[in-house]
Amino acid sequence: MFLRLLSDVRWRPAAPRWSGAARCPRSTSAASEAPPPAPLPGQARVVVCGGGVVGASVAYHLAKLGWRDVVLLEQGRLAAGTTRFCAGIVSTARHVSIELKMADYSNKLYQQLEQETGVQTGYMKTGSISLAQTQDRLISLKRIASSLNVMGIPCEIITPKQVAQLHPLINIHDLVGAMYVPEDALVSSANVSLALATAASRNGVQIHERTSVSHVLIQKGRVTGVETDRGKIQCQYFVNCAGQWAYELGHSGDEPVSIPLHACEHFYLLTHPLKEPLASSVPTIVDPDGRIYIRNWQGGILSGGFEKNPKPLFTEGRNQLEIQNLQEDWDHFEPLLSSLLRRMPDLEALQIMQLVNCPESFTPDMRCIMGESPTVRGYFVLAGMNSAGISYGGGAGKYLAEWMVNGYPSENVWPLDLKRFGTLQSSRTFLRHRVMEVMPLMCDLKVPRWDFQTGRQLRTSPLYDRLDAQGARWMEKHGFERVKYFVPPGKDLLDLDQSKTFYKPDWFDIVGSEVKCCKEAVCVIDMSSFTKFEISSTGDQALESLQYLFSNDLDVPVGHVVHTGMLNEKGGYENDCSIARLSKRSFFMISPTDQQVHCWAWLKNRLPNDSNLTMEDVTWKYTALNLIGPRAVDVLSELSYAPITPEHFPSLFCKVSVAELGWSCTH
Repeated sequence: MFLRLLSDVRWRPAAPRWSGAARCPRSTSAASEAPPPAPLPGQARVVVCGGGVVGASVAYHLAKLGWRDVVLLEQGRLAAGTTRFCAGIVSTARHVSIELKMADYSNKLYQQLEQETGVQTGYMKTGSISLAQTQDRLISLKRIASSLNVMGIPCEIITPKQVAQLHPLINIHDLVGAMYVPEDALVSSANVSLALATAASRNGVQIHERTSVSHVLIQKGRVTGVETDRGKIQCQYFVNCAGQWAYELGHSGDEPVSIPLHACEHFYLLTHPLKEPLASSVPTIVDPDGRIYIRNWQGGILSGGFEKNPKPLFTEGRNQLEIQNLQEDWDHFEPLLSSLLRRMPDLEALQIMQLVNCPESFTPDMRCIMGESPTVRGYFVLAGMNSAGISYGGGAGKYLAEWMVNGYPSENVWPLDLKRFGTLQSSRTFLRHRVMEVMPLMCDLKVPRWDFQTGRQLRTSPLYDRLDAQGARWMEKHGFERVKYFVPPGKDLLDLDQSKTFYKPDWFDIVGSEVKCCKEAVCVIDMSSFTKFEISSTGDQALESLQYLFSNDLDVPVGHVVHTGMLNEKGGYENDCSIARLSKRSFFMISPTDQQVHCWAWLKNRLPNDSNLTMEDVTWKYTALNLIGPRAVDVLSELSYAPITPEHFPSLFCKVSVAELGWSCTH
């Protein structure tokens, strides 16, 4: 039974349209009889690298949208990577709206995939039960349930007694409630990948196994082709769906593409069947407070989890071609095993078949990575699934395919966009430390205003030390340290873990007093982290270009500030910003902190290629202080040589200092 789960799925369609360059034959005679692999095409519109559920989904949806000149390359065999070891749980219980939508679409896609392709996917609608041991956890589940109900996904909050009725083996003594999602499902992840590949192949996609991408060819900032161990393919688009190899593959091109993810070991165990085998329809159990999940597996159980002390791996260089079961580590798994036995005490006498250890890729913020590279046109990425590849694979592939074909996906995917990260979040050292924090957080409460603790102080304001000495408590935004609030002298706050609550936080009154001061007196806020660009030209090129790209009229007198939106071709907002006209041919743009990479890429791709038009990122050049409150003018008047009156310094106006060390503006 174990071999059936982890062995390669040997199914092939009657007339396969993909080939392998180097089969692993069972005998010499079999090798001599194996047909030679089909030759690679010399060119294609799209090359997709990665034959797991994510890459197969992208190819499937590109073909559905009419792009059939697509080549899917897999360095090993289809579904032989992380997909092969996936637990096969399709869960729609997600905190982020776009992730919820992806999982819901995936569930519906997998449900009809077997009928569409004839490939058995093992789809079984079992439902899932998420358990709550605390009131805070129950609040978290209620928040998820409300989102599911808005989406039209059946869901209900149930009592511990109802949990016992749905799953009689569950110990309910420490539960305060649970969330039941009846339409969640189980699948065979490898078979889902093969079904998607089959459908894509029938629609014209060429699939080649045993073909490794060694180099991505780039000219003038655009993808032109790929080099493989079997030859070169010219292409307009390249899609990196290489999973845990995506980071290294991103650095293999003529121009590096940063894809911030890192692999960790992920453990789950398989058992022999119970004396009374579990029904195939028994619900999947998610016990986040116990850090474990439990699903039926051939009459026994499959149970894994996310431990507090994860083990990063493959820190340097590429790992093996196809993923094998990594070394068992029962000492490391013991806390999760203890949680399992507390939740299901009747399993103590059950014989364990094997402890599976496989790599999973995690990202710095626990959200997958999707979208076009900010530095290379035509280079798309879909990777870093954070142990939810089968739940997200169908929907993520759909949105990325829409992005490539139509220019924009049908939903707002900014929370997943590759451009939410900067280069500082892509170093191996940062990623190794961050994933050791991220993996335990998979089960922690997702409370508002929570900040990561690793990879901090990467970017700081010149005022950081002064503000820190004044009692500043910090948050991180795009790698930049920003003040959340100041702790008054003698005031003690709760420890970090104790402050994680959905109820009134202990710093609530502190922030309230700061807001009151801003409203009734005067405060200064360090906003140095905000994105700042200078756009200038020798003629009218800067004005003409910005007038086209932004919604408000920027042809204002020198010294005026315009609040405006950066719009896309459909009239939708790409960014919210303020633009100051410093001179007739020079503009200063201020945008939110986390928009730095996105804004730069968006403008760079749309500004005309004119040597007389320049754009410079000057975020590091300026410290930005926001003086706010009814007495702000009084304070500024004492510091300025010029009168600060409405007549001399009206609203939405800026002035450059005499020393030309900076400038100020009023709002």
